[in-house]
Amino acid sequence: MANNPATNPVAAASDHIALPPKHLRARPVERSVLARVASGVLLALAALLCFWLFVLPVIVVALSSVASHWSGTILPDGFSMRWFERLGSSDFDALTTSLEVGFGVAVLGTALGLWLALALEGRDRRGLGAIADALAMVPNGVPSVVLGLAVLIAYHKAPVDLSSSAAIVVFVQLALVLPFCYRCAAAGLRPELTVLREAAASLGAPPAMVLRRVVLPQLVPAIRASLALGFAISLGELGATLTVYPPGFATVPIVVVGAVERGYYLPASALSLILLIVSLAALSLIAARVPRRRAD
Repeated sequence: MANNPATNPVAAASDHIALPPKHLRARPVERSVLARVASGVLLALAALLCFWLFVLPVIVVALSSVASHWSGTILPDGFSMRWFERLGSSDFDALTTSLEVGFGVAVLGTALGLWLALALEGRDRRGLGAIADALAMVPNGVPSVVLGLAVLIAYHKAPVDLSSSAAIVVFVQLALVLPFCYRCAAAGLRPELTVLREAAASLGAPPAMVLRRVVLPQLVPAIRASLALGFAISLGELGATLTVYPPGFATVPIVVVGAVERGYYLPASALSLILLIVSLAALSLIAARVPRRRAD
């Protein structure tokens, strides 16, 4: 009785649906052997190009840091740890300075980028909103050396004289990383987040609570990406830093460039490898997922 067309409209409608024969149903498109071979060759070329451009230089730096002598041969003539043993206190001071500046710039850039993204969220990108958005992205279109020179000229006299302080390095690097931090935060402000904010506000939650309990938890991936990107850019930044750094101040890139200019390639490789390992460890900590506590 349940399948009686007179009493079951769904069954009656299904009686008029004719399924196509099996031989007429769509089949997955099978690629020819030539197409599969061409795809494999292109994939192999892409992998080889990535290895040649990104992986091989790191391998060369790692081998150089432990090479006792390397000249005119494919592999080093011998291996030794003497270049690490010759690193002095000034080299480790430069490493500490790079990490401190990197963390400071990453935190400041993330905070400013998040604040700017929240301030411009939902604003019509015309007039003042468009000007603020364009100003935040200006450092992306300016060479770092030009930006460093502009900051040095602007802040080398009273009342704001930063030319003899390490703060000028933080300032110029902050200008360089701010566009990336701002875009990371802006990308995390999805339309669903706006709905959640409005719902929380309609229930009587104050703005500070909405920011702390609704907005920031949803922006954790964007904040992590901003911190990692700002930290990585700061560690490797050279052009603007080389233009503005005061006497007695040195980061690892400045020390490495000085060693390369004097022809000390192997000691420079040892310090570069240490910076690479430390930066990868720091980036892993930033990107690590913190397990959430379950409510009792």
